[in-house]
Amino acid sequence: MRSSESEVVPLREEHTENGPGSEAAAASPARKGRFRLPSFRSLMDFGIVLGGTAFATATGFILKVFIGRHLGPDALGVFALCYAVFTVMSIVADVGIRFSMVNLGARCVQDRAERVGEFVAAGLLVKLAAGATVLLLGWLLAPLVASTVFHKPELSPFLQITSVGIFLWSLWDGLEGALHIRQRFSGASALRILMDAGRLAAFFALFFYRDGLLLTMDRFMWLYFLCPGLSVAVGALVVWAVLRPAAADLAAHTRELVVFSRGIFFYRSCTMLLLFMDSLMLTRYGALEQVGQFEAAKGLAYALLLVSESLGMVLLPKVNQLQSLPELKDMLRRMMAYLAILSVAAVVWLSFAGHFLVFFGPKFTLPQVVSTFQILVVATLFTIPSTIMGTVLMSLHKPGVLGRIAALQVVLGLLVYPFSCTYAGIMGAAITGVSLQFVGALSMAVVLRSEVSGKESHPAMERDAEH
Repeated sequence: MRSSESEVVPLREEHTENGPGSEAAAASPARKGRFRLPSFRSLMDFGIVLGGTAFATATGFILKVFIGRHLGPDALGVFALCYAVFTVMSIVADVGIRFSMVNLGARCVQDRAERVGEFVAAGLLVKLAAGATVLLLGWLLAPLVASTVFHKPELSPFLQITSVGIFLWSLWDGLEGALHIRQRFSGASALRILMDAGRLAAFFALFFYRDGLLLTMDRFMWLYFLCPGLSVAVGALVVWAVLRPAAADLAAHTRELVVFSRGIFFYRSCTMLLLFMDSLMLTRYGALEQVGQFEAAKGLAYALLLVSESLGMVLLPKVNQLQSLPELKDMLRRMMAYLAILSVAAVVWLSFAGHFLVFFGPKFTLPQVVSTFQILVVATLFTIPSTIMGTVLMSLHKPGVLGRIAALQVVLGLLVYPFSCTYAGIMGAAITGVSLQFVGALSMAVVLRSEVSGKESHPAMERDAEH
């Protein structure tokens, strides 16, 4: 690897005009270290993914409003719990394979394109097996989990339905990651919109048919978690046409993915558990009505997270195509511009969005619910820097460090949440969540600074260049 910024190895030709390689190569020494805006192509990719994620977020918000208003806080609490279990267990079913597939596949796009299809085939096979395992165990263990973990046996059938959704989502997640390897963000966003539009249509079909005669939580949950099936079918055809997944040397590629995924799996599992630990702890130590109220405030506040989620999807394949530390530093400076966007959006959102709680019904406009919303908006200010720093550290082969940081947050949450949820209710859960997010962002900043500050090369990037 060359050590100076003027000697950065360019990316392949189709990326040299607007891609991440040219951004670093075009940087003059005089501009080095200054705040820089992202390239037009990066902004376009981010906008495409943001559009699909925004549609999904809006769909989720509309569904929560109708559930809370017409079925009550208890029903919204059931939905919130199942969604929390769904998200956490989807990460378990992923076993870190999506990030491994995107990381390793993106590194092969330029010079060894045939290996991309091989990594995709191996990744989808692992996700199929892991998703089926979680489906089987989830269906069988749901009664035990409902009665012993959450102390609410009535949740058993809903947890069984959730296990079916985890299986379908595991497949969809792999297909979406495969499209992101080739930066087909528009196709992936279109399929995500198709999935969430189906969920919205399913709910309103139940809602309007004979004045909601068929609208029950179990019927809605079945339709909600089965809707990804259509996107899975269409996505499989698109991935086959674009990437031509190949079974050549499948065992070797599977081993490579699994070895790479171990640290990522631990990090992602802890991160998702941390994100939904508040709802899970409120379910255990509080009432379903509290969970519903908290979910309304959290869903409204975390609408800003669509910026962080979209940024992570765009940044992951791009950062793994960079070939030197100066390029990485340059992209890091550019991506931090999104932090300014989030800060402005958070202030604007905080100024008026609390009034939207009235749409959920009178029980959602209590002072503690409004205060919970305001506290949770603050938590979003730590998500974008954490997303950027986490993605960069993974590209530097530091998933183990990220896993230890996330594990520290989880341990602190397990110690604090029982007291905060018991004695301070939903506001206590919100304050605890903000504190844990701050601890994670600060820890990542310290680690990343030690990895890149004052250096012109990094051993992990040199090994990738040699391979």
